[in-house]
Amino acid sequence: MTAKEYIEAVASELSRARGKGLLLSPADTTLALSWHAAKIPLVQVAAELRRVSRKAPKSRGAMLPPVSLQLVAEKLDARVLRLQPKAVSAQQGLSQQLLQASRDPKLAARGAWESLAEAADELLAQGGGEGYWTAAFRTLKVALRELPRSSALQAGAALRARLAPRPREMPRRRYQRSLQLMLLSASSERLGLPPRAFLL
Repeated sequence: MTAKEYIEAVASELSRARGKGLLLSPADTTLALSWHAAKIPLVQVAAELRRVSRKAPKSRGAMLPPVSLQLVAEKLDARVLRLQPKAVSAQQGLSQQLLQASRDPKLAARGAWESLAEAADELLAQGGGEGYWTAAFRTLKVALRELPRSSALQAGAALRARLAPRPREMPRRRYQRSLQLMLLSASSERLGLPPRAFLL
């Protein structure tokens, strides 16, 4: 499932919990993107949304805060943020897929993307995949330096269009990571860099 499909599915689940609306706020979109990157199964997010919705206080006439993904983030067990071994084994052959995606001779920093592709399976098996996203972000910075400055400005503009203030409940480290993931996604959509396959 791509990041876009994951976010759309989360929006649909949130709509069912709230009873209206299919759009995520910028802060909720940031959370959903970070969950996708952390390989949190959509079914677990949906289950937690339903639990939060069921436990929301009922009141007549009083305005209550809507169910939000921030509430879900507070409830999600920290263990869910770690990539399970079964999920890793299901991705066998990922390195080969990424190598294929990096074969374009016009790809900026092609050698760096190929190196990331070769190490992808191992990186995703360690520390919940954090190493993979760190390496992907570093490789993107190397690639952007090979492109005209106007390309880097386009990626920056695409990122700014998605920015939202850090939710009070979100740790600074997670917010920083979400910005890196958003830049990877925005640059991929705007410049084709990294190739879409690298967004997993």
